[in-house]
Amino acid sequence: MNWPRHMRLSLSLVAERRVLLMAIVDAGFLFAGLLMAFGGTGRASEFYPSLFLFPSLLLGIPMLSECVALERRAGTLDLALTSPGARFYFERRALAVVTLMIAQGMLAVIAAYFLVEPFPIFPALVQVAVASVFIGAVALQWAVRLNTSGAVIFATVVTCLLFVPWLFSNPIYPPARTGHPLNGDEIANLIKTNLVLAGAAAIFYLYALQRLMKPEAIIS
Repeated sequence: MNWPRHMRLSLSLVAERRVLLMAIVDAGFLFAGLLMAFGGTGRASEFYPSLFLFPSLLLGIPMLSECVALERRAGTLDLALTSPGARFYFERRALAVVTLMIAQGMLAVIAAYFLVEPFPIFPALVQVAVASVFIGAVALQWAVRLNTSGAVIFATVVTCLLFVPWLFSNPIYPPARTGHPLNGDEIANLIKTNLVLAGAAAIFYLYALQRLMKPEAIIS
């Protein structure tokens, strides 16, 4: 199975019959985000929360919460965990959602760069990817431990709130049209933010992996 087809199937599964609804809501976020960004101070930094963070948290987390809950509701969790080729089954499903989040976030950053003002774009693209992986790892960690998607959403949101100083750190530092590079404080803040999120994502995934290696613990 090629990756684009697998990603499409995974997204349709976690969204279930809400694909069209989620697409409309996401489009609404994008439209509202553009209006907020262009109607605000006219700075590129306004694109990041409105076009990446809010859709990722409000739409991405509910989709990620279904990664394991689908099999729990269908009563096929034991088959999914023990069947041949089941390794990385749930990780691949979460990765499909994370990939979508990364794609949307990067498009928002690129749009801010070309439509509003130039800024150091590479650090912003890196943080979009790291923040998306962090959200995905947190959701997967709770998905293999909690029995309902609602509980996974709640636990993921609470965990993300604990990381607000880093998760909500805006990586877009417009140079006020002067073209100056990032200063030392800005570079240090970007490095610290990404290290914290990347390190936490690795820890959460290891906890999820530990659980996935014990199928009986997930089924019980």
